Amino acid sequence: MIGANELLSHAETLTDPVRLTDRILRAGLLMHASDIHFDPDAGSVRVRFRIDGELEEVLRIPGAMQSGVVGRLKVLASLDIAERRAPQDGGFTWRMPDMGGARFSPLDVRMATLPVRHGERVTLRLLETDAERLTLDNLGLSEADHAVFSEVLAQPHGLVLLTGPTGSGKTTTLYAAIRQLLKGRPLNILTVEDPIEYEIPGVGQAEVDSSDKVNFSKALKSLLRHDPDVIMIGEIRDVDSLDAAVKSALTGHLVLSTLHTNDAKSSVTRLVDMGLDPHLVPATLRLAVAQRLVRRLCPKCRVKGANGFEAKGCPECGGRGYAGRIGLFELYDPSTGRLTSMRDDAKAKIESGVTSWSEVVRAIGTDGLGNGGGAR
Repeated sequence: MIGANELLSHAETLTDPVRLTDRILRAGLLMHASDIHFDPDAGSVRVRFRIDGELEEVLRIPGAMQSGVVGRLKVLASLDIAERRAPQDGGFTWRMPDMGGARFSPLDVRMATLPVRHGERVTLRLLETDAERLTLDNLGLSEADHAVFSEVLAQPHGLVLLTGPTGSGKTTTLYAAIRQLLKGRPLNILTVEDPIEYEIPGVGQAEVDSSDKVNFSKALKSLLRHDPDVIMIGEIRDVDSLDAAVKSALTGHLVLSTLHTNDAKSSVTRLVDMGLDPHLVPATLRLAVAQRLVRRLCPKCRVKGANGFEAKGCPECGGRGYAGRIGLFELYDPSTGRLTSMRDDAKAKIESGVTSWSEVVRAIGTDGLGNGGGAR
């Protein structure tokens, strides 16, 4: 089977934009990149992959190939090839040819262009369409937190919020929660998303569009006419979406959504600031889950250091010392006041060698971790 490094070696010498684009997409899939950036400068185009949250430059394309590659991507995404002075958004599904018997799930690719000084900047978001791995078991929840989360999801109504900054994995956790619900009793599950990131069979997924024919407010009002048991709202972003979420939670629906707060407990303050009556918080909010993402240490080459295990690098992980990411979690139940600590979760993951001290510091800082994150 051809590896990612072989695909990228001498790729800058290719003169066929179709073959070059294909190689870059194949390498991105093999390296588990979440994003591919094409960033033009005066004489070349820098190609960077975001892998486990970190950007890596993997290739330089000659400037003469820029228009061909961008054109090829626009064709795939059904964008206007002639339009080079205005941003465009689109997407396509890409299938990698069988390689040495290995089969890969199709990629849903979301594409955005932006005119810059030396041409058009292109960013591709790679979304594997195989959602089988999106389960609560794979997120990194502790046994106790997993039990609490599962118990709340088994309730017939109430509001469950995922909190944290952009890029902390909230949407992935929402999808995992939905997959958990699908394993139980038959349910009518409907979502409103912007955009739909993963297609889940058996779930009615509505996507907000730029023309405003389907916005959050209109979609939420319509959803309630379709007899849902569970509603997922991509984000509580304004008074209208909050009002719809609260009314749904109070009238016998389980509502899942996200909110931008730094920790789980702050979700209560945020909801009140947005207009929710404080007395309705314990009646509505069943659980708030705060999370961050950290890179997993490569189990093949991690080494013991002063502050727990540290990254070393080997062929298995491409010399990075890390392979994949895992969540750090904090759960808050406003009805009981029960609050688990993200810092305790981080300490446990440092001590067990799942992640490193430096990764945790990057994600949540050092306050409360103690000397060496509790490692001995």
